[in-house]
Amino acid sequence: MIDRIAHAKSYPFPIPSHGYLFAQGTWRPLDGAHIDRTGCTPVLAAGSNQSPEQLARKYQGHDGVEIAAERGVLRDFDVVYAAHLSGYSSVPATFQASPGTAVTVFVLWLDDRALRRMHETEGNYTYDALAPIRVELEGAGGTLASAFAYSSRVGCLNIGGACAALAAIPATGRRFAALSEETALTHARDRLALGMALDDFIAGNLADNTLRLARSKALGADALPLAFPRTTIAAF
Repeated sequence: MIDRIAHAKSYPFPIPSHGYLFAQGTWRPLDGAHIDRTGCTPVLAAGSNQSPEQLARKYQGHDGVEIAAERGVLRDFDVVYAAHLSGYSSVPATFQASPGTAVTVFVLWLDDRALRRMHETEGNYTYDALAPIRVELEGAGGTLASAFAYSSRVGCLNIGGACAALAAIPATGRRFAALSEETALTHARDRLALGMALDDFIAGNLADNTLRLARSKALGADALPLAFPRTTIAAF
């Protein structure tokens, strides 16, 4: 049985150091020579969508789904904490403009069925077209000048007037302070329930969805806006 408090603290969950193919709830290293992108949409993964463990949870019961996840770097962006609490009580991620930064991303090649399911799992986000951008894929993957991504509807977590990057997501030329998930949760706790034990704060969010939503709303009251051009296609 999963320890839900430890789970909340472990966001964005284990992420491979290479591309991979996800299928039938398991994954294996990606053979770049055999990537079939036909009929697939390139969707940038910011936080937990980089993790095959998270994909296994999202696609449980969706037999036949295969997702090629190509690893690369996204130029002039970073992955930062969003200003809300997820259903499993983590502070999740969103992209943010960051000139000079190159952040590690995974490009998920999603067919129509996989994309519909991904939409169902992305509460509190918009589905956006990003262009022009520069994603340099590993190996012979080439470069993408456009892709799609999920962006926080609320904005970025405000810590002392600045965004905070996810320490678990590698980047070079980082402009924002990089924090662990537990530190981000501690910041949220200090703002919303000062003096409460962190595990009790997380447990309360897990036990009472109304409380979690109220805390999320309060956390987003001074959220920092996303500072990059995008075309919103759908909101969830």
